[in-house]
Amino acid sequence: MESIPENLLGEIIVDRDKIGLIVNRVAKSIYYSRDYIDNIPVLLCLREGALPFFTDLKKELDLLHFTYDSAELSAKSYKGAHSSGTVEITSYSGPSLKERLVIIVEDVIDSSTTIVAIYRYLVSQGVRQQDICTLLFKEKPENSEWRKTGLDGFQGYPEIRYVGLFIPDQFIVGYGLDYRNYGRECKDICVLTPDGQIWIDAQYQDQ
Repeated sequence: MESIPENLLGEIIVDRDKIGLIVNRVAKSIYYSRDYIDNIPVLLCLREGALPFFTDLKKELDLLHFTYDSAELSAKSYKGAHSSGTVEITSYSGPSLKERLVIIVEDVIDSSTTIVAIYRYLVSQGVRQQDICTLLFKEKPENSEWRKTGLDGFQGYPEIRYVGLFIPDQFIVGYGLDYRNYGRECKDICVLTPDGQIWIDAQYQDQ
């Protein structure tokens, strides 16, 4: 992991203390859902960005004595500041997903590209039901209809059941979120300034 000079970071969108409160609230929402009373769900982490959220969410669920299985999936989609438009599922580690109820744990919903690819992959694995749990959801015009609909709603997008926080459409780093592998280690979630993107691009080209 690479660090970003502090002067290249903008405002703090969510500080570490608030992140903890959000994770606690999301965990309780999952715990009190009727869907999981007689069903043990699979918590599916989308590495690597979602790993800190996934880890903290599991800790909160453990404190609530909530039973679940864990799984991890890697999907490559980001190239720089924008989605490449294509997604490659590179690995899966966990139990069989056939006829299981899966909670997709994501760090941020930026566009539908990655999630729709994951949704199709899970359908191919015979999953019975899948819900999305995201720490952050970017308020973008193309996402506005998605947040209002369910699994068979707008363009067939999966249902977003659990959202930690709705945020503006800005590029952010910290708490697992990165730009070209820079910024993951920041404890707070911060805006990456345009100068910060330029600086990281220069470091990336020199590697």
